[in-house]
Amino acid sequence: MSTLFGGGSAVLLEIFDAARSLRAISEHRVELLGQIPAMFNLEWMLKEYERHDLSSLKFAAYGGNAVSRPFVEKLATMAPVVGTGLGLTECAGFCTYVQADAEEHEMILAGLGVDMPIYPCTIRKPMREDGKAGDEMPSGEIGHVCFRGPQTFPGYVGDPAATAKTISRDGFLYTGDLGRKDAKGLHLTGREKWVIKPMGYQVFPGDVEAHILTLEGKVANCVAVGVPHEVVSEAVVAVVEKRPEVELSVVELDRHARSLPSYMRPRHWIILESGKMPLNRVVKPDYLRAQEMARQEIAELRARGEWDSDYVTSE
Repeated sequence: MSTLFGGGSAVLLEIFDAARSLRAISEHRVELLGQIPAMFNLEWMLKEYERHDLSSLKFAAYGGNAVSRPFVEKLATMAPVVGTGLGLTECAGFCTYVQADAEEHEMILAGLGVDMPIYPCTIRKPMREDGKAGDEMPSGEIGHVCFRGPQTFPGYVGDPAATAKTISRDGFLYTGDLGRKDAKGLHLTGREKWVIKPMGYQVFPGDVEAHILTLEGKVANCVAVGVPHEVVSEAVVAVVEKRPEVELSVVELDRHARSLPSYMRPRHWIILESGKMPLNRVVKPDYLRAQEMARQEIAELRARGEWDSDYVTSE
């Protein structure tokens, strides 16, 4: 809506299609482009990508998932200014922001930017039983990402119970994200419901995924999920989509994961060919389908006695 209020035009496609999106940019001389990382990756994978005229782009932004340095470097080839932030339907759009000149990769990689004074972000403890927000967490500590202010939606239509779990009695919106804040802004570590708990530790999928994505040139996408384990309650399984026309082995992934604490390391890898990562309707990785995929593979390992009986914890 801000585009229309500012006198601009919005180019809308009824459904995402990588080739049609690039053609629309060229045909309508689009200046601002905002997509989630999977959409950019699907466009870059097209054989004819380099033949599209994207010279009209002045600003390219992504949101919705953590990205690697190679992703930001590739994004910077599309527009002179790039950006990111945290956006939520319950907040009517973006509520943290960061943008930088295309060559300033460190600023974009540092986090999801800063909140606005009118809609401040705080990291808090879980909502109390009386419905009020938990205490605010110190800088740098991981907790529930919350916002408070006029952007917060009134509630879920016809679902007061879900509304009460999302908006505290004192007006704090619990986003369902876990993260931390510091001088560089907001950093997400994962979704509350996807936290994995091996050996009593809390493992945030986003931390594992971000580490795996640093395998530059090899990994296009990654989802980390938890699967029950008889010895340690839950273990990490990583579903990894490799980049086109590259070789990627379990041995290589295991070696790369050695720099993670032992309890965070994936105990099983599912390697997918390029373009095979399960995606939801908005082209984000589908955690439910990825977890079901992991559970099916682990069920086969368990049937052969290759899962619950062994768990290596040495550094």
